[in-house]
Amino acid sequence: MKNLVEWLIYLEDRASRVYEALAAAFGEDAHFSEFVSRLAEDEAMHFHFMNSALICLKNNPHLVSEIELNQKETELIEQGLEKIESAIELGSLNKSLILEFILNCEYSEWNDIFLYVINSLKANCPHFKVIGPSIQNHHRIIEEFLREISNGSDYIQRLKELSPVWRERILVVDDAEPILDLLSTVLSRDANIETASNGKEAFKMACSAYYAVIISDIDMPEMNGIAFYQELKQQYEDVGNRFIFMSRAATDHMIEYINHENIPLLKKPFALTEVRKALYKKLSEVTL
Repeated sequence: MKNLVEWLIYLEDRASRVYEALAAAFGEDAHFSEFVSRLAEDEAMHFHFMNSALICLKNNPHLVSEIELNQKETELIEQGLEKIESAIELGSLNKSLILEFILNCEYSEWNDIFLYVINSLKANCPHFKVIGPSIQNHHRIIEEFLREISNGSDYIQRLKELSPVWRERILVVDDAEPILDLLSTVLSRDANIETASNGKEAFKMACSAYYAVIISDIDMPEMNGIAFYQELKQQYEDVGNRFIFMSRAATDHMIEYINHENIPLLKKPFALTEVRKALYKKLSEVTL
């Protein structure tokens, strides 16, 4: 197991430095540079995860690996890094080359071995149980960037073939069944979606299960979204960190209250990309 972890430490550190160099090389393209900089931060975080794994192994010497590194596969992965490093040095970079590099990393055994190490250690080192959401968020960042570029559709299709690392539970609350059906379909790629048709029903669900994000309409019978939030806040003081409101007819008083609570508000009608972006932002906040 130690050999796997040490190899991953080497790769994550090297990848972080590659992404930092790419961000600098494309400094004039703020959007692209910011995207690559975020990947550099993620790889640096993965580097620290694996250093923690070494400590875990030291404290649990009985943990051994049931797999070993395949020399051919490790050479292919390292050759991918060498190719992009060479392009940086020669000044022959282009965005297509970089995106191919990113996807090849995501498809490689590098990612699979990383997850194997995490899953092997989490029973003995509990803090590894919370790493899965951070890795899945890494995939979301890449997919969201690809959605925003003109030639990203082909890359997205390939990225979607990756199995999700972690699936958060999301609660969507609305009395309009078509909205529940639509959001369940649109967001199911990123999480396990559960639904409720009013605040009263949602309150019972949220008290008996943990949801990483709650997306609630305001205008509902029995218990509206504001009342639902206020009731739930009495049980979980920090629930506002996991909340997103939707509304077609929020009053000025409601908007003032929502802003005071620092909760995002999606005004109907909204584009599906707005919902997805709001969800990704919340998931990013709760999984870091």
